[in-house]
Amino acid sequence: MATIKDVAKKAGTSIATVSNYLNKTKPVGKKRTQNIRKAIEELNYIPNLSAKSLKSNQYNDIGVILPNFDDSYYVQIFQGIDLAFQNTDYYLNLAFTYDIPELEIKIVDGFVKKQIRGLIMITCQPDKWEYYYKQFYSVNKSIVLIDRQINNLDVNFVSFDYYTAVKNITLHLLQQSYRDIYLFTGPAIFHCESECVNGFTQAFADLSLSVDNSHIIQTLLNKEDAFRNTLVLLKKHTPEIIVTTSESCSKGVIEGLILLGKTLQDIPIITLGEDHWNRFTHSCASHSVTRPAINIGSQAARIMMEQIKSPKTYESKSVVMEGSDNNRAIQVTRTANKNIKTKIGRTKIRVLLLETAQSSALLGLLPNFENETGVRVEYKMLPNQYYINHILEEHADDEQNRPDVYMFDIPWLYHLASSGVLADISRFIQNPNFDKSIYFDNCLKYFSEYNGNYYGLPFMYAPQILYYRKDLFTNPKISAEYEKLYHLKLRNPQTWTEFNAIAEYFTVYCSAIEYGTSIPASYSEYLMPEIYMRLWSYGGNIISDNKVVFDSPKTLKAFTNLKNTFKYAKPDYMQANDISIVEAFLRGDTAMLISFPSFLADIIDLRASGMKGNISYEHIPGKTPCLGGWSMGVSGRSKQKKDAFSFVQWACTKQIGNYLPLLGGYPAIQNVYTNDELIQLYPWLPLCLSAYKYTKPIIPPVLGSKAAVPQSELEYIICKWFYEVLEDKIKITTAITNAHKELEQLLKSQGITTAKKF
Repeated sequence: MATIKDVAKKAGTSIATVSNYLNKTKPVGKKRTQNIRKAIEELNYIPNLSAKSLKSNQYNDIGVILPNFDDSYYVQIFQGIDLAFQNTDYYLNLAFTYDIPELEIKIVDGFVKKQIRGLIMITCQPDKWEYYYKQFYSVNKSIVLIDRQINNLDVNFVSFDYYTAVKNITLHLLQQSYRDIYLFTGPAIFHCESECVNGFTQAFADLSLSVDNSHIIQTLLNKEDAFRNTLVLLKKHTPEIIVTTSESCSKGVIEGLILLGKTLQDIPIITLGEDHWNRFTHSCASHSVTRPAINIGSQAARIMMEQIKSPKTYESKSVVMEGSDNNRAIQVTRTANKNIKTKIGRTKIRVLLLETAQSSALLGLLPNFENETGVRVEYKMLPNQYYINHILEEHADDEQNRPDVYMFDIPWLYHLASSGVLADISRFIQNPNFDKSIYFDNCLKYFSEYNGNYYGLPFMYAPQILYYRKDLFTNPKISAEYEKLYHLKLRNPQTWTEFNAIAEYFTVYCSAIEYGTSIPASYSEYLMPEIYMRLWSYGGNIISDNKVVFDSPKTLKAFTNLKNTFKYAKPDYMQANDISIVEAFLRGDTAMLISFPSFLADIIDLRASGMKGNISYEHIPGKTPCLGGWSMGVSGRSKQKKDAFSFVQWACTKQIGNYLPLLGGYPAIQNVYTNDELIQLYPWLPLCLSAYKYTKPIIPPVLGSKAAVPQSELEYIICKWFYEVLEDKIKITTAITNAHKELEQLLKSQGITTAKKF
């Protein structure tokens, strides 16, 4: 490889002269310049830019931070930046924040260490002015913001005239007699989004009309959140027209419309897009208002290069660009809502659902089923503590309005099937057209199969997962203090003993957080999973073969460990449930949480709480999670079993499976957990998939005559005696002995002759 010394020799000049030519530090004569250029070309000499930067203390790296590359608006902005920097000595370093504040800080810190010359960014932290003032403004380092200003920071800003664009769109629609107009916008803390809202409301004010604030729907500016909000909106109301502030939002809105049987003729979508030559095919919306994205990027780059030349005397600029004349004439045609036709007929089925996020998710999609099948659905939802008894009471009732479809917990399968509450749907499942392979291995065995026949389909899958505060576990000061006290490095706990030690540390010794963990114990349904995972971890069991084996040293270890956990848990456990412990964790009350993923399904909660970047997740200690989950089955007394099964199949197969995680549910369908887009939103999905091989189903003892002991009765006995331990009324050994005796009496009263292992 040629060196600068080789160039100087071939050009017949000194190394210093070649250096002056390369670095432009001193003028070089015309003849020598020609000789040096010729030598460089013939030797194929490549200057050592790193050495040059070290010597001059001037680095030519430029940082560019964008929210994502999914939205074509951001793609074009980068194209404009790249275009402006071509044929210069600058090098672009591109990174994406996905609007996660913690990630943005990490990226900027990395850029600062790299000694970038300047930063062009679309920030997600408009209130972080002190940080950016210290890192850039105070040291005369160039920063150019696009679209989203940083409050109280006087730096370069380039944007589009969002206020005028949205105002003109809205005025045009109002003048065409549209009134039921909805605006899908982003977080109000972003300057560009607040300008959209201001333009929207001002258009109404200009015509002396009032705005219904419920018509302004705030999203996270991604298609998934826009999709969620569309389903919520259409459950209550059908708007005349929808305006969105990004192409990503419009995609999510359109997906929701189409899924629920609407079209862009029924509800037109107008969005803020970007400039394209293909005026009629580039956007999926009814109409796209052009933003000069490439020009915005190029302008930001040019401003940066100007400031770099004279950083100490440069006055910051603010440039707001207008849209094209094409934005002034929006032609919208639509079908009146009253003329929208659906396939819904007179056939009706009734569905009983658990009162949970998964059920709410499914209900948002109901119009899709009704439009596709013509079958109307009436539903009722009940909380967990009343649910199983209600099913049994309704089945025994002779009234005609009992449900046709039941949602049921895995442990109830044997009892509901053996007592005739659930219909045998084997003929539907064994149809050659039914694809069983979409589910996890052996999934139908645990969720659906009893005595060789099928009584339901897997609806929701939920393994227990350990979540913990990454920011606490990786804090050097906290880690050092923990290691000093416990002679063990702070890590995600591998055993239940280690779990309790960590819980004790955060509750008793660490001032950074109040409690180590929290436990739901308001009802036995919440408490029993805490017992199962510890009992199984220590090798214990409740019933084996045909006898009760509960009274054992293994159960003693499990009860002792759980009693100790309560010492270091948030003290509201007797009022806590699965939802409240998640809320406490997201609020920052606790350092660790063991829960089912569906209770942390909504990414909005994690971002709004500022916790998304601070959460890590792992297998629970001992890797013995309960196989939590719910199935959908047809009532044994339903007179419309074919229509009822069509609902069950719709709810439990691929057609709906990929939508459910966006709405709060986790189906038992394999491809959901390998979907790259979903994993980007819910990064613990692969962990949920890998946890399946460790999960254990809760299977109740079975009579030789097919009948099964209700699982709720077994769990009631165990929890009843553990509550006595919690209140320090009896010793742990006494509680275990008493529970063992009652379990034996229960099995004896039921005439158990054989019992399957748990």
